[in-house]
Formats: sequence, C-alpha cells, structure tokens
Amino acid sequence: MESLGKLGLDPLHLVAQVVNFLIIAWIIYRFLLKRMLATMNERREKIAQGLADAEKAKAALQDAAKERDKILQDASAEAFRLLQNARDEAERLRAGALERAGRDAERMIEEARGVMALERQDMERAVQGLSLRLSGRILEKVVQGLFTEDERARIVARGLERIGTASTPRGDSLPS
Repeated sequence: MESLGKLGLDPLHLVAQVVNFLIIAWIIYRFLLKRMLATMNERREKIAQGLADAEKAKAALQDAAKERDKILQDASAEAFRLLQNARDEAERLRAGALERAGRDAERMIEEARGVMALERQDMERAVQGLSLRLSGRILEKVVQGLFTEDERARIVARGLERIGTASTPRGDSLPS
C-alpha cells in the first residue's frame, strides 16, 4: 500500500472511488444500458424486417411487372385476333353486298329488257295500225274516181286485209 502512497494515491479514496464506479456502472447497466440495448435490438430487428419486406415487395413488383407484360401481350394478341376477325367479317360482308348488288343489277337489267320489249311491241303495233290507216286512205284516193262506192269499199277492205296479213306473220291482231 505504500507503493500507492508513493504514487500519490490514497488507498481509502481509491477503494471508495472503485466502489462508486462499480455502483454507477451497475446502475447505468441496469437502468440505461439494458434499455438502450433492448431498443437497439428492436430497431435492428425492425430494420431487418423492413429489408426483408422490401425484398418481398421488390419480388412482388417484378412478378407484377411480368404479369402486366403477359396481360399486355395477351391483350395485344386478342386485339389483333379481333381486328383480323373484323377485317374478315367486313370482307365477307363486302363480298356478299357486291354479289347482291350484281344480282340486283342483273334483275333490273332483265326487267328493263322486258319492259323495252313490251314497249317495242306496242310501238310496232301502233306503227302497223298507222301504216294500215295510211294505206287505206291512199287506196281510197287511188280508186276514188275509178270505181263505185261499193266496189271501192270492197277493194279497200280486201287490200287492207292483204296488207294486214302480210305485215303480221305471227298472226297478231291489228287495231283498226
């Protein structure tokens, strides 16, 4: 202990200081350090949990991105398929409309030809009737001074009859 005295230390004070240090260290450990270590461990666990959750979120985000890309690809393929179907249907409808229009045009042309044929027949009959009347008048004028009234009527009637049968080979009846 003397050696402590040579160093300028009082052994009683030294022991009291060591005891005070140990008491304060024990109080700090018991009330402060233990709580600080528990709080630090809690924070460490929360940080580890947060990192794990971030990794899970990152993996979920990547999965969602893959799923989004797959959905977009499927939607694009479906849209292309629908567009192609619509084009095919439009082409089919166009072809059907063209076919119907062609048939309608042919039917209209045939109807017009029929109407034209009937009108032509009517015109031929009208021209034939007109020519018979003109022929009758011409015959009357030609035979007017040459024959009597009865003879003239018979000659004109017979001439008109011959002209009428000669100009209607199908046996159509003539208007008078």
